[in-house]
Amino acid sequence: MRHRTAFTLVELLVVIAIIGVLISLLLPAVQAARESARRVQCVNNLKQLALSTLNYEDSNKILPSAGHYAAPEEAVYYSYSDWRVDLKSGSNHSWLCDLLPYLEEGPLHDKLNLNRHVALSDADTLAAQPPGLLCPSDAGQGRLFETPSGFGGARHGAAFGKANYAAYSNPFHADSYFRSGPIAVYGMRLRKVLDGTSATLMQAEIRTRDDPADQRGAWMLGWAGASLLAMDLHPQYYGNPNTKQATSLSVDYTPNTNSLGLTQYPNGPQPDVLYECPEPGLAQLEGMPCNDQFYGYISAAPRSQHPGGVNAAFLDGHVEFLPNNIDELAMHYMISVADGAVIVVRD
Repeated sequence: MRHRTAFTLVELLVVIAIIGVLISLLLPAVQAARESARRVQCVNNLKQLALSTLNYEDSNKILPSAGHYAAPEEAVYYSYSDWRVDLKSGSNHSWLCDLLPYLEEGPLHDKLNLNRHVALSDADTLAAQPPGLLCPSDAGQGRLFETPSGFGGARHGAAFGKANYAAYSNPFHADSYFRSGPIAVYGMRLRKVLDGTSATLMQAEIRTRDDPADQRGAWMLGWAGASLLAMDLHPQYYGNPNTKQATSLSVDYTPNTNSLGLTQYPNGPQPDVLYECPEPGLAQLEGMPCNDQFYGYISAAPRSQHPGGVNAAFLDGHVEFLPNNIDELAMHYMISVADGAVIVVRD
């Protein structure tokens, strides 16, 4: 008698089919577990970033300024119904540059000469990507933003490393001079935050593109999308030509509900308004729309690869998950530091 010692072709196909079914069932669970681990790391990074901001305030008695810009008498100008700050003025170091010693990145901070333009630092310093500033879900490791020759006096341009966290400088536009988010253009005393630190939205995640002409994520620069965010919810006065002589005390910053649906909410479809928007069609396909044509005003939305929303840090140091469908007015009130409306978000 002859004994069979191997599988038939039909049996092998059945076994392969069963294995394929098992893999298809397990793969979503494995991917979900990996994303959960990545999200935890991103939350931890934001937590450390928020605590470092508080340590900076404790040492300097002021929250970090959005960037190192020229003095107001040089940098502030009036355009399209609002007073704005030239975010390309001054040495251009961002608030994150000031936080480096509090993020255990003292050696990197020491390589930055804050008295010279940021672009004049050495190439390795500019390309740095501190691990605590990278969210693994974004895969931003190795991505750079390259400026043209002559930027900041750098003969051959500069290449800035990209990261995944930015701060709210304003609930309106990132370059708006009056009103403020917690990381104000020229800094802010903690006592000016009248709505409470636990209810004030300070920092959130951003995404990067693998495009050297896209500024988003260039963390050393105090620009929208690079290290700054803004809600872009217009006040009722916006567009009124009679507001030119207004001051921060005389302007009523009541939100205009006509802006609802057009603001920079998490992962929203409205374009980030940047200095340059390379390949806008491709950016749209990547879920990172951008534009450079809107009267010069500057804003950007928080964005992430996490399903359903973004992680965000509040001024007291706690971290929350902001859903994509968050109420826009509520988010606006969380960013504004002294509107009298206290909004608290919980998962």
